Order: sequence, then structure tokens, then C-alpha cells
Amino acid sequence: MGQRTADRPYRVEVARTMPVEASVAFAWVADPRTHPRFIPLTRLDGAAREAPGPGESFAMVSGPGARRGRRGFVDRMVVEEVARPSSRTGTVGRTAVRKTGPALLGTAGFDVVPLDADRCVVVWWEEAYLAGPWPRRPNAVLVGVALRVMMHVSLHRLGRLLARRG
Repeated sequence: MGQRTADRPYRVEVARTMPVEASVAFAWVADPRTHPRFIPLTRLDGAAREAPGPGESFAMVSGPGARRGRRGFVDRMVVEEVARPSSRTGTVGRTAVRKTGPALLGTAGFDVVPLDADRCVVVWWEEAYLAGPWPRRPNAVLVGVALRVMMHVSLHRLGRLLARRG
């Protein structure tokens, strides 16, 4: 018998075609150091010399003053998977993280699907929910509403940024 709906993670996913080869888009979405360039009101907490790999952690801070160093909503994550895409072989790339709190728990990531030598689809997915005593599924649905808006805006901004660079 299948898993009960209440037990299954609630997934929010937004996809956008990017006007660049898959490895270029993957370099942007797999490296949290670039995220503040396309995710509004967000900064990487701390300095990183390179993109974190599997088992390594990082934190993003979001909020109205986050980019100016003010406090904000902290989202700590551990990299679970990094698999590079290939337009030549049609291999889908994936970067996935596990959210470790203090406020958000769950998983999230980006899939980069090669279309041809000059285009790909970036799929941003999140199965996130607020930590706490409230029921997980309804909480994840409400978190998903805010995530979906932020994801649409962010991928739109990334597409414009990559088109200018292309």
C-alpha cells in the first residue's frame, strides 16, 4: 500500500528555461556564493572560498536588511548531493541539501536538465517545513506558498542575468 498523504513530503517546484548550456546554469545554482545575485534579500552567512561539497554545511540569511549584514531568517543546510549535468550525454545535474534549522527543516535542491548545447531547464524544488510542534503537512503547504513566490522571482532574475552574460 502507498505512503499516506500526511506522511509524504510536500514538494514545491518551479522550472524555467535558461538561455545557456547546462553546466553554466549548474555552476550558478550549485554554488551558494552566487545565490545572493539572484535570490532577493538573501546573503551567504560567512565567507566561503569555494562551493561546498557533499557533507559540508553552509547557511543563508534572508530578510529586509540581510544584505547589509543585519539579522534575518537563518536557513542552515548540509550538502547531500552534487552531480554535474552534461549536454553531450543528456545527463541531468542535481544539487541537493538537507535543511537543518533552526526554523526550516526538510530537503531542497536544483535539477538542471540539458535541452541542447545552448539551453537548459533549471528546476528548483523544496520539501521544506517549519520546525516546531505543529502538524508537518499543513505547515509545509503554508511554507510552500511563500517559497513558490520567491522561487519564481529568483529564477526569473537568474534567467535575465544569464541572458546578459550569454
